[in-house]
Amino acid sequence: MKIGVVISNAQRSLLDRLKILEDIVLEAEKLEYDAFFVTDHYMLPWSNETLESWIYLSYLSAKTSRIRLGTAVTPIPFRQPGVLAKMVSTLDVLSNGRAILGVGLGWYVPEFEAYSTWDPNNVRFEKTVEALNLITKLWIEEKVDFEGKYYKAKEAVLLPKPIQKPHPPLWFGGIGKKMLKLAAELGNGLICIGPRWLPTHVTSEDYGKIVERVRKIREVQNKTGDFTFACIITPPEDMREFIKEVEDYKRAGMNYLILGIVRVREGLSLVKRVYDEVISTIT
Repeated sequence: MKIGVVISNAQRSLLDRLKILEDIVLEAEKLEYDAFFVTDHYMLPWSNETLESWIYLSYLSAKTSRIRLGTAVTPIPFRQPGVLAKMVSTLDVLSNGRAILGVGLGWYVPEFEAYSTWDPNNVRFEKTVEALNLITKLWIEEKVDFEGKYYKAKEAVLLPKPIQKPHPPLWFGGIGKKMLKLAAELGNGLICIGPRWLPTHVTSEDYGKIVERVRKIREVQNKTGDFTFACIITPPEDMREFIKEVEDYKRAGMNYLILGIVRVREGLSLVKRVYDEVISTIT
């Protein structure tokens, strides 16, 4: 089982935390964590101080050499899909093939109203499906003409292409039936929310049901490639309890743990502590 790290890109006193944020990433790479993720927001209820996630990940790509870099997750309807395709492709090129695009619908109304357009759930889902179609075409095809319900492109050329083939992996957030079906059809991974990362989370029992549903859809559609079942879990103080939780989710089908760091000032020591006390037990 591989292990990644995630932090929020929205932080109070953000400028004072830039050094510790970078140190967390560098330590995670040193200790051979697999990937580093950030959330992708411009505004959030607890802080409007945010880093533009894709620019920040590109900055980190120059500071690192091995660790993969991605979002958990990007609200796809928030940006124009052609621009997002270019941003992710640029990160993949600069990092020599280390980009992961987290896929979500978006949920925080004020940031959409401030920077984009807020739509009902069904419309955001339709936009996400259409946007992913356009994005993957731009990553793969030489020249793209696209006429959709929400997005259009005429003779669009995206060069250079991403390093990863056929394209950077798509890891889906969201556990609704439509999103799980879309993840099974188009995705390379699924990211669920586990204990303490957010106020509500998926239990290990429900996680097992989600894994089974995705596997069945992929089986029906003859999907044979690797698929990552990830879960974000923020450790409690007692690492023995954390190990037990991880084992519960692992038995339910999790094959990728994402260490959720909520208190950034404790993040560096937490990355080290999990490496020293947990990784050898769960991998």
